[in-house]
Amino acid sequence: MAGGSFTILTMMKDEGPFLLEWLAYHRLIGFDRVWVYSNDCRDGSDAMLDRLAEMGLVRHVRNAVPEGRKPQPHALSKGQKNAALTETDWLIVMDADEFLHVKAGDGSVQALVEACPQGTRGVAVTWRMMGSSGHVDWFPGPVLTTYTHGAPDDFRKGWGVKTLFRPFADLKLGIHRPTIKGARRDPEKLAALQAMAWVNGSGRPMPPSFLASGWRSSAATIGYGLAEIAHFATRSLESYILRGDRGNVNLKDGKYDPTYFAVFDRNEEVHDGLTRFAGRLADMIADWRRDRTLAALHDHAMAWHSARIDMLRADPAYPARIAALKRAGAVPIERLTDLLFTQPLAPRGKRRVAELRAQGIPDAQIARAVAASVRRLEDQRDAREAAELAAMAARGR
Repeated sequence: MAGGSFTILTMMKDEGPFLLEWLAYHRLIGFDRVWVYSNDCRDGSDAMLDRLAEMGLVRHVRNAVPEGRKPQPHALSKGQKNAALTETDWLIVMDADEFLHVKAGDGSVQALVEACPQGTRGVAVTWRMMGSSGHVDWFPGPVLTTYTHGAPDDFRKGWGVKTLFRPFADLKLGIHRPTIKGARRDPEKLAALQAMAWVNGSGRPMPPSFLASGWRSSAATIGYGLAEIAHFATRSLESYILRGDRGNVNLKDGKYDPTYFAVFDRNEEVHDGLTRFAGRLADMIADWRRDRTLAALHDHAMAWHSARIDMLRADPAYPARIAALKRAGAVPIERLTDLLFTQPLAPRGKRRVAELRAQGIPDAQIARAVAASVRRLEDQRDAREAAELAAMAARGR
């Protein structure tokens, strides 16, 4: 399958210490264009991005977010109207803590699309949750060789996807996957969306119901054979605390709490495939840092984060925060159903949780009830998507 141009759209705030590694890696595997929409940077990341743009390595947009708007949806809305961004053969929306890990061929994004069936227009690549690997202290060094432990394949809470796709008419960008504007209201647009040939991370077809509205893999569609998204949502415990101090792109209050950490800090297995790029990445970053302006800005960002973590450590509550994260990270996968993880719940679900709490029902009991309800929905989706795939196979699709 012909490759052509490969583009990333990402949003960033205060990513200075890790920016060069993330950018170098994705350029190394074949992304020739990287668009970064930055907002409200305190560590000088925006100045770093300006310099990288002058060096021809990124295209940087300072995302001035109107009051009341959320940075991520605002950037996506601007990005989908940016013809210079969407005029590409392949596009993916990714975060700065995500690395596209291609296992096909030489590990390039070109090898990924060549490994997919002819006519593929989208690859729904599943997350691999990567944990703290036992690291507590803030550390500005390389992510890929420091955090090498992650979740097993069957960790269902980590089955969100990011989609590498060929842009199409009436494109509406999303953080997990694109859609066609108006597809939910217009049957013809929905049919056009569902007619696209998308595959999973093993190159197997995705079913129509996923094309319509899905953003997570199911038991019928999970696949890590060709590619996965290594999602470093926690890094070290102190890095996680810094992440909460920064805020988040969807303005969710209290998102980065110990429960979120327990879900995303998975270290059950060694997943060190990305370390094979370490030497080439170090050389590329060293070459870029020969630019004195960029090196100074990078050093400033690292110093800013170091000073910020020193300030947070001075808080009398800091030891208790670290202890809470350590306890959360020690919760085994099979016990996560006892934790009340409200972030993915719809507003109606959150209201119901608040009602149950007001009645004095313990959080662990509520959590198990929520988990049982979610599991029923997951079982239904598994069965539906399995039936759709069987019907597709019978038709020779």
